[in-house]
Amino acid sequence: MTPERFINNLLFPLPMMDILITNDDGYKSAGFVPLVRELSKKYSVTAVVPTRGRSWIGKAITTKKELRIKKITYQGVDMFLLDGTPADCVQIGLYDIVDTRPKMVISGVNIGLNIGRARTLSSGTIGAAIEGSIDGVRAIASSLSIPIKMRENKTDFYHPKNYRFFENAAQITTKVTSIIIEKRFDGVDLFSLNIPFDATIDTPLTITTLFKTRYGRLFHKKRKTFIHQTPPVEFKNMEEDSDLRAIHDNKISLTPMNISFAAQHSYDNVQYVFKEKW
Repeated sequence: MTPERFINNLLFPLPMMDILITNDDGYKSAGFVPLVRELSKKYSVTAVVPTRGRSWIGKAITTKKELRIKKITYQGVDMFLLDGTPADCVQIGLYDIVDTRPKMVISGVNIGLNIGRARTLSSGTIGAAIEGSIDGVRAIASSLSIPIKMRENKTDFYHPKNYRFFENAAQITTKVTSIIIEKRFDGVDLFSLNIPFDATIDTPLTITTLFKTRYGRLFHKKRKTFIHQTPPVEFKNMEEDSDLRAIHDNKISLTPMNISFAAQHSYDNVQYVFKEKW
């Protein structure tokens, strides 16, 4: 930076870029406030977040009820609470809350990983990022691995005392955000960021693909009803460049994604066959 530009920036500082942030765990999630605080050091952050946890809801949009929103200050952070889905939060955030179109939509930090195709397509965290992408705003969905022992011990991830577990993930997410804003990466609509529990800003990061996973049995019969029970992630049969492999190797996983859902590599072949057979 030249001395003239440095002096000019001091005299006429550029306005901070706008970021819209949400999650699927609700505003009391220990992963939310640390991320808002960290992003706010560099960006103008608007937080629109569900009033309660809305995990496993994907990109659902509310259509059968009126949504209510209110502004509160929680743990020193201003935010809007919406009684809707994460995707609802992005929609209303973009069109009814922010004054200028945000540079990025950030969703997270999720309590637990969102790796592999199956979980990616079910995640409310990623659903919010997809909603931003559909509307033309690049997005990041950030998720933190939670050790099984902490889950078994029923660690309260909705209490401010446990913000400390998410502070490194907030720093990592902010660093990734800065790089993506700076470099643009045309052709990428959103990124899925998965972070090992003990990761720091110095942990290696690898670019990954979605592990070709499936759910297996999700619902278990209980007398005359069925209850949902998520099977644990199994670290086996891992593709070398997959998000699962990266987490297994204790690396940060960043998966570039687009929302076309078109099988581009097969397009020409399908087109040829149907022109011939139809």
